[in-house]
Amino acid sequence: MRLARLALQAALTSALLACGSPDQINQQPTAPPAASNPLFVDPASRDFSNNPELLDRILATPHGYFRFINVPFSREVCRRFGADLRGTPSFNLHGDAHIEQYAVTDLGRGLTDFDDSSTGPAIVDLARFGVSLVLASEEAGFGDASAQIFDRFLSGYRDALDDPMTEVPEPAVGVRKRKKFKYDREAYFRFIDSLMEPVPEDEARGLTESLEPYVEVMLEEHPDLPSDFFHLEGLGYLRQGIGSALDVKYLARARGASTDPLDDVVLEIKQVRDLTDIDCITVAPGADPFRVLIGQARIATEPYKYLGYARFHDHTFWVHAWVQNYSEIEIADDFQSVEEMAEVAYDVGLQLGRGHVKQIAQPLDLQLRREQLRLIDRDAAKIETTCRELAAAVVDAWQRVKAGQLG
Repeated sequence: MRLARLALQAALTSALLACGSPDQINQQPTAPPAASNPLFVDPASRDFSNNPELLDRILATPHGYFRFINVPFSREVCRRFGADLRGTPSFNLHGDAHIEQYAVTDLGRGLTDFDDSSTGPAIVDLARFGVSLVLASEEAGFGDASAQIFDRFLSGYRDALDDPMTEVPEPAVGVRKRKKFKYDREAYFRFIDSLMEPVPEDEARGLTESLEPYVEVMLEEHPDLPSDFFHLEGLGYLRQGIGSALDVKYLARARGASTDPLDDVVLEIKQVRDLTDIDCITVAPGADPFRVLIGQARIATEPYKYLGYARFHDHTFWVHAWVQNYSEIEIADDFQSVEEMAEVAYDVGLQLGRGHVKQIAQPLDLQLRREQLRLIDRDAAKIETTCRELAAAVVDAWQRVKAGQLG
């Protein structure tokens, strides 16, 4: 196994050295012609009227645009790997793995936001996070080291496949964020209330009624909770996010363990997306909430509390509790060195290496981990080419969108 791993690492290092640097991307005309770029999404095809600030965030950087185009990006990964995926096993997928999904919370650290979870080929997550690292390295001023950072990501992934119990200390970025955590409940709920936009009374009443089956299950799963724990004290629309910013989302304050308002529990209620346009992943037709719940349960370092779902107005929503302290990575502000970004990349590699195989093939986890190491070895050259081309295609599409909006 040791010799096989050395051969694998040599193959991947060769691939990654060619993959990572924006300078290397610019040396070859790898971006598709403008008219045929599959990653170009015309902003006119989306309704930004309820969230006008979102377009500015998309236009700000290539990575901001990259966050917005997950479905066409994943579809393109499926297309490019095509025949290579025949006969390969399915893995648990995060579905939207990028570096700004990495968060430090009261529960732990790691990739969050499992809206696009599913099962399918691991390359969907590996390519998405890999291209994110290429773009993020350039944005943070570490472009020359992007191959090194990407190599650390896949090193973490391989290490977790070898030994799922592998652990490392919290990255320096996480330590700094955690030191800033505050436990001022009054300030926290002022922040929560500021996020909640008014919901029409009849809509609020209908959603509350639709949550009754969710509440019933939660009380059965948590028999120690009082019967009125999930009574809604407040409800509003939520407009946060980039990739999910145009989805219907609600934020609710539930009563919690007592009538003290500082004891309230915050619930996010998010519409489940239809991912059937991504043809190499496995999803049920329509909006299946269990792909999101299972993805979080298997991949999250520490899943959020009170995971469940509700159906409202012919739509499906997944529900989970917020934590008081939650801080996502911000590429432009959080990294003080190449090594700090590499630490986060390695940590994500460990998380995905563990989560991709968790519970999906029991009792054959070892065989699945070994098979994935073989598949990465087999596809190393294609990972290299795909990273380079997709990063260039993202930049090209972003430039076209920006030129169209500002021209």
